[in-house]
Amino acid sequence: MLLAACGPPGGPSPSPVTPAPSVAPSVAAAPAVVEPVTAEPAAVEPAIDPAPAPPTIRGEVVLVALGPFPAAQLDAIEEHLKRYAAVDVRRLEPLALPSEAWTAKRKRYRAERLLDFLEAQIPGTPMTTRILGLTAVDISTSKPPHDDWGIFGLGNMPGQAAVVSTFRLKKKARDAAHVQRRLNNTALHEVGHTFGLDHCTEALCPMQDAEGSIANTDAANDVFGPECAAELEAGFPLRRFP
Repeated sequence: MLLAACGPPGGPSPSPVTPAPSVAPSVAAAPAVVEPVTAEPAAVEPAIDPAPAPPTIRGEVVLVALGPFPAAQLDAIEEHLKRYAAVDVRRLEPLALPSEAWTAKRKRYRAERLLDFLEAQIPGTPMTTRILGLTAVDISTSKPPHDDWGIFGLGNMPGQAAVVSTFRLKKKARDAAHVQRRLNNTALHEVGHTFGLDHCTEALCPMQDAEGSIANTDAANDVFGPECAAELEAGFPLRRFP
């Protein structure tokens, strides 16, 4: 690199000038700016609820009122049978009591004739289907040595029809809840007969014989005893229905 010096003309030659060394300024490096990086959230697949499993049941019970019958009592029986008999339940419209079941002697309806009437309401249904009639009138059957024995209920064993009456279940009951408990127990008992369960001697099992008293009905548990439960499962095992 050439340096040109400007001075007066004709003057002594200027002394050579040694240029000062070039000193680069010391510059502190600016810290690197790091841009924050925000990770994009991972895509989350929407949760898909699995399809509910088909109900596990052993059959179907059709409920029908014979004559006037409280809807609340029907509702409670339906829930009791679903829970403790493991059955599906559907309803028919209330039916009038059949005149052919009437007996004038004691002003009662014969239970076995009611069973025939009820079975005629479910023609062509699978053998896992039952029909349970509920009534408030007095019902009876023959029980040696009695030709006309008043009863809580009756069920074909095995078969497709059963009937239960509140007429005797209401007697000496403490309150409406007590009546309903008796009614639930008796409905489960008679439906149990239709599935082939006989009277048993298991303590507190709902399949115990009433033996002409309400005591066993009042004392019974809601669930079948181990022996009756095993027999029920052997004859009508739980299945998945679509």
